[in-house]
Amino acid sequence: MEAASTCDSATSRPFFRCKVLKPPRYLVAPHERVVTHPPIDVVAGVIRRGDQLLITQRLADDTLGGYWEFPGGKVDPGEELKAALKRELREEVGVETEIGEEIHRIVHPYPDRDVRLYFFDAQIISGEPQKLEVADLRWVRVEELMDFQFPEADRPLIDQLRGV
Repeated sequence: MEAASTCDSATSRPFFRCKVLKPPRYLVAPHERVVTHPPIDVVAGVIRRGDQLLITQRLADDTLGGYWEFPGGKVDPGEELKAALKRELREEVGVETEIGEEIHRIVHPYPDRDVRLYFFDAQIISGEPQKLEVADLRWVRVEELMDFQFPEADRPLIDQLRGV
């Protein structure tokens, strides 16, 4: 199992310049964390249009509601990762996609389980993104990602995209 990414003020640079929407509900002291379930597999697509990337905002009543992310979602039991991402992109933003190569993977700890996040390059082959199961969506340049509140687990990918 891969180690989760950590940020420590001595080695990280300031990353987000936006205000915090609300504290994440999953923050617990490391000594209080007890993993009781197997990891959840989650897939997300990095969809490009020219020099812009598609990001979506989580619904307010979701865990981390109001945070921005790369569109995707949970993998169903027995489902292939790329098939899950195609399904999630269809359900969340109403587009048909071609899923490319995996570009990043991270295991991120939450209070009762770990989440394995798989990020893939994805290309829209039909449809225009719509707000079906997301609060909002935007096309942004890589340098603009810093202006949006993302979950901690997305930061290593964003650094990778920014060339940091």
